[in-house]
Amino acid sequence: MIGEHASAKQSVGESIGLARLRWEAGPWSRLSVPAVVVAIILLVALPWLAGLSPIRNFVLHLMILFFLWGIVTQGWNLIMGVSGIFSFAQVALFAVGAWTSGVMVQQLGWSPFITMWVGGVATTVVALILGLPTLRLRGSYVVLLTLGFQELFRNFTTQGPNFVAGGGYGLRDVPKYPFAAWVGGEDAQVLFYFLALALFLPATFAIWRIFFSPVGMAFRALRDSEVYAISRGVSPFRYKLFLFGFVAFFTGLAGAFYVHWYGAISPAIMLFGTTINLLAMIVIGGWASFWGPIAGCAVLTVLPELMRAVDQYRILLLGLVLALIAVFAPEGLFPLILRHVNRLLGRKGRL
Repeated sequence: MIGEHASAKQSVGESIGLARLRWEAGPWSRLSVPAVVVAIILLVALPWLAGLSPIRNFVLHLMILFFLWGIVTQGWNLIMGVSGIFSFAQVALFAVGAWTSGVMVQQLGWSPFITMWVGGVATTVVALILGLPTLRLRGSYVVLLTLGFQELFRNFTTQGPNFVAGGGYGLRDVPKYPFAAWVGGEDAQVLFYFLALALFLPATFAIWRIFFSPVGMAFRALRDSEVYAISRGVSPFRYKLFLFGFVAFFTGLAGAFYVHWYGAISPAIMLFGTTINLLAMIVIGGWASFWGPIAGCAVLTVLPELMRAVDQYRILLLGLVLALIAVFAPEGLFPLILRHVNRLLGRKGRL
């Protein structure tokens, strides 16, 4: 793998400029680091900025969901948008991490702080096993096999042993992290928020490193022309299998955190609606863009809450939004906004 990494670095290095063009070529690049630093400071300060507001607990709840789904969508974008692997198993892998950690805490009495990491590793192992046959296939066959795996795991969590299926209701009364009992109330929610943030930031950084690395360039080469990538010394199967396991680890961690934060998880989370919602986050934010899934996740985490008054029209409105984006911003919202920011900053720079 190390030898292939060096080969990929040399052979697809000339593609780096093209792959990073949108991010580094425009004036926005001068503001990228300060913008990220300010965003992190605001995220850390959010519980205090919200103060004693009656909606603070609700805001933190939404932000925790944003962090968890943000991890999942970023990883999925790396698989589908960057590498061109049409896998639809991400929600199932999220559930594998949740069930692994939840069952271990309930049946073995282990601490969630330990089992969440076991959940991440177990999810990686499952993803690698799934990837062995899947990544030798192409196109619709990958879609069918990964969707089949998700349905298989959903049926297992519905009809499996009672300690797994819970009579068809999934895991209930899952022990939360110990601090939830120590502090209780909104203070516990603040600690959950910071723990979710502590997962989100390293996961985002790790995905960023892959996204803009020579390995990331190799994934783009495999997506755009596998024959060309192979001719340059890139092994499609090994690179894709590595990516499957890499993304699965963080996805499993997010699932494990979810079950010990929420205290329960239902097999219904693996229904196709969840997959479509996460896919919409990627499409709305910007397919194959690094910041796109984060932007899309923010929009679709907050938007459903704002549309509760017209909940019966939520799916219709979501479809309308997707249709408008497909027509007017096929690359997604973030690349569109970035293009206008670059144009604005470029004009100011000439004045």
